[in-house]
Amino acid sequence: MDDGSGVRLPGDPLLTTLLDLDAALGSETTLLIGGGYGLFLKQLYLADHPGVRTLLTPDDLPDARTTNDIDLILRAEIVTDSESMKSIRMALDELDCRVVETAKYTQFSRSMPQGQVKIDLLAAPLGHFAERVPKDPRRVKPRPSVKLHASKLEEALAVDRHALSIPVEGKLSAGEEHRAEVLVPQAFSYLLMKLCAFRDRMNDVNRSLGQHHALDIYRIVGMLTREEDTHVRSLSAEYAEHPTVTEARAIAAKHFISPDGLGRLRIREHPLYKESMELDRFGSELSLLLGISG
Repeated sequence: MDDGSGVRLPGDPLLTTLLDLDAALGSETTLLIGGGYGLFLKQLYLADHPGVRTLLTPDDLPDARTTNDIDLILRAEIVTDSESMKSIRMALDELDCRVVETAKYTQFSRSMPQGQVKIDLLAAPLGHFAERVPKDPRRVKPRPSVKLHASKLEEALAVDRHALSIPVEGKLSAGEEHRAEVLVPQAFSYLLMKLCAFRDRMNDVNRSLGQHHALDIYRIVGMLTREEDTHVRSLSAEYAEHPTVTEARAIAAKHFISPDGLGRLRIREHPLYKESMELDRFGSELSLLLGISG
């Protein structure tokens, strides 16, 4: 999708941190960014490239929203390898990122003049690389230890396949100009992650997280490109019998495809909801993408 121009966000501490981290790692690692910030970067990029056709027009999407954290998804071959993880830990230390004690070695925070940035380290499904690391239901810890772990993201099937490359550029903390390519997961993996995240937070007393996840699901479907559509349908068929996909279908059918679903309610509750948003079309497209019959 790249035509040469990259996303620029002067003064944005998250983008500055991404650029700093890319510069510190050199060519060793291409950053794979998930969560709300990955969707934010994708939406800004698409808005600047009207020639890239999406399912819904930019005017039909909710306004782009940023977050205060970066979800850094680490591929299985990286997160299970001590040397690779050591390089990332050294880069984090170089940027003066501090361990968050309540999520030791899986979350780091960085104090910036514009505010605090949090980095969450997440592990893509391990597959056959699981034999490299100790069994742990919640996190991946390479051995020997380098004091860097990652929370398991088992629902992120195929997260490193057909990822979208988005150019970003701006000034490093030190003041030099820098340009990087970051990866954002394609819509199939994103839908699985966000549907499961919505399931986990939809009944919180504080409804904001459930609202954010619900709106992000609408956003993922709306930003679907023609190329992505092909990949999503292929991956949906490939993983049709996988338990994660079965669960995601059930969540989607009950909460987003049904006109009375809680997911649709949470979308309508969101401050960024617009009356022009096409919830019925969204539900139909979501059903097609996940291969939900009936």
